[in-house]
Amino acid sequence: MTSTRQHSDFALYRRLLWEARPFWRHSGWLFVLSLLAAPLTLLQPLPLKIVVDSVLGARELPAWLAWLLPAGTPRHGLLALAAVAGLLIAIAVSKQLFELAFAVLHSYTGEKLVLAFRAKLFRHAQRLSLSYHDTAGTTNSTYRIQYDAPAVKWIALDAFIPLLASTLTLAAMIVVMARIDGSLALVALTVAPVLYAVSQFYSRRLKARWHEAKDLESSSFAVVQEALSS
Repeated sequence: MTSTRQHSDFALYRRLLWEARPFWRHSGWLFVLSLLAAPLTLLQPLPLKIVVDSVLGARELPAWLAWLLPAGTPRHGLLALAAVAGLLIAIAVSKQLFELAFAVLHSYTGEKLVLAFRAKLFRHAQRLSLSYHDTAGTTNSTYRIQYDAPAVKWIALDAFIPLLASTLTLAAMIVVMARIDGSLALVALTVAPVLYAVSQFYSRRLKARWHEAKDLESSSFAVVQEALSS
């Protein structure tokens, strides 16, 4: 039963991702932007580290920063402090620009994707027989087109791309931990099977409640539509 359910879930995800194939190029750029945002986030503590270690502390300035400054610039001087402040501003501005580009491209791709999927669902509803609409009700089809169509965006953009980025980030973290201490990496990975089992247990219950909630919303939508029409 579980394998059948998982097979049906994978088939559904594969079908929804196939519906998003006209926007794979946009999704690829979103994936690239999400990957580039991670190093910028990791670079944010770097200026503070330079200030504490070099400007205020006893360590020399990093070689790449000393190369950018004029020769003989003291590490305790205002010029070095201004360079570190400029680095902090450059990292913050770059991160905000990446987030802006991601938000604009995400909104554009998501709206186009939902619009195309809604148009396809509307054409499918038009091809259905009148007896089906008399039995199921027109409000059910309207509800599916209006409120269920965004699921293609949620899966293709809000779930699949972050999943890929998080998987690559996790793999990189495991490699780094393994290079530092293999035993520490194994200890950190022992919690993974437990988290997977817990997620599988609660996902089945969540899906069942989700279907019930969607059916109740569709029924309430039909009651509202009937009240407004009368």
